[in-house]
Amino acid sequence: MKERKTMRRGFSLIELMFVVAIIVILAAVIIPNFTGITDRSKTARVSEDFSNFATALELYRADWGHFPTATTPENITASTSKFYQEMTGLGTGKDNINKANQRTITGFNTGPEGGIQYLKPDTLLNLVSPYDPQETYRYVTDEQGHAWILYVKDSNGKYVYRTDSTSSLRNNGKEEPGFTTQQP
Repeated sequence: MKERKTMRRGFSLIELMFVVAIIVILAAVIIPNFTGITDRSKTARVSEDFSNFATALELYRADWGHFPTATTPENITASTSKFYQEMTGLGTGKDNINKANQRTITGFNTGPEGGIQYLKPDTLLNLVSPYDPQETYRYVTDEQGHAWILYVKDSNGKYVYRTDSTSSLRNNGKEEPGFTTQQP
């Protein structure tokens, strides 16, 4: 009599279902964490950009006694904006003498003509919002140039901003940040 050898071919249905269930559970845990990482990296990039601008703005205020005034929000990457002109040395410092009696970083009253360059023009011209390349960073000040707000719209259509009095990003919801004028 011949012995019959049974060979097992493949996996049972229960084994396959068990493996698929494990893969689904792992995917459910990992995928939300991955999307959170990309959002956090975009926010970190904006925070770093705003921090660099805040430093340049404080240096400007130390030299001139006020921030570059822009009472209406402006795109900081536009070469016609007050922010761009003042931060790249094309604005006030070109013709005037600052608080330290300087026109430029290298010269005093008799130094070379031209403004003080707080940021390189290429830094601003090549700046792109990590949230949406069509969105731009915006800058606005109060009427006297004593306070500023930098902001951008995030992926969810909400405004993320930083002010001269905060050192971290804030979320303003769907309302564009700005200064309210007090009625006498």
